[in-house]
Amino acid sequence: MTRDKLMLDPYGRRMANIFTAVDLARVHKVADVYWGRDEAMPETEVARFQDRIDLIATGYWRYGDVRRFPRLRAVLEVSGGFFSPRDFDYDYAFSHGIRVLSCAPAFAPVVAEMGLGLALASIRQIAWTDRAFRGPEPNWSHTSFETEIGAPFTLYDKPVGFIGFGGLAHALKPLLAPFRCPIQVYDPWLTDAHLRSQGVTPVDLETLMATSRVIFVLAVPSAYNRGLVTGELLSLVKSDAVFVLLSRAHLVDFDALTEAVLAGRFRAAIDVYPEEPLARDHPIRGAQFAVLSSHRAGAHGEALPEIGRLVADDLEALTSGKAPWSMQLATPEYIRLRG
Repeated sequence: MTRDKLMLDPYGRRMANIFTAVDLARVHKVADVYWGRDEAMPETEVARFQDRIDLIATGYWRYGDVRRFPRLRAVLEVSGGFFSPRDFDYDYAFSHGIRVLSCAPAFAPVVAEMGLGLALASIRQIAWTDRAFRGPEPNWSHTSFETEIGAPFTLYDKPVGFIGFGGLAHALKPLLAPFRCPIQVYDPWLTDAHLRSQGVTPVDLETLMATSRVIFVLAVPSAYNRGLVTGELLSLVKSDAVFVLLSRAHLVDFDALTEAVLAGRFRAAIDVYPEEPLARDHPIRGAQFAVLSSHRAGAHGEALPEIGRLVADDLEALTSGKAPWSMQLATPEYIRLRG
């Protein structure tokens, strides 16, 4: 029986970081592996094997026309997001039965965990208290609950708003369950009936911004949602609310957000920025009303081996004639959303 041929070119990730010995053995058990090194596979090697390749696992699509791989059945990306439509011909892939799979589900749990942590750090003023405690006149809890950045509050039973209801939101929702938070969602790409079936309430963006006590920005960036959260929408946020920017700064007018937080209009917790690394003189660095993280939500060593497990799972499925189920499958609707 002829074995499938896998081009394993994870450049951008290190093999030892994403594959445990067990998962790498699973990969070799089901397919003949070409390359499988940390360095980028040279074009000469790609050209040498292109007519034999059935499956490709890669960090970036840098191989040009997908038609050059006549036997290709699936592409498994290991960076954490689908390829740009400018680089990869999804129309050809969809019309020729080539599955395109993303390892994004490997990161959703750890990013969601960090999102909850950032929210609690702001809600309960953990970061502010830490800074104050180290100063010459530390705040002491029993002297006053009202601080210069407002009063802390508990997350229990507070209305929460999700901007976007994809994989990250699905990972965050169960983490909020013990807090009994009613969750309202703005996601124009999902039907109201589907959102209600998930136990959340569909609302328009204005309502979400104006009525949520904690707002999570969770949507995947696309051509359609750049600057979605405008300064006008930020003006609707309640003064005692917390705004958590978790997925991408792409979705928010960051200058307007910076201005609002510096003015003390509301509190924020931020993990992503329009330019990274963020300039040392960026005003948001001086915002006492913000908890700041240096894009660390998904930067977790324990998440990386999950990539290899997902890849091995789906390679086992693909090479045995079964449908892949672990990684995220690209659909025409999702790719059109990304633009």
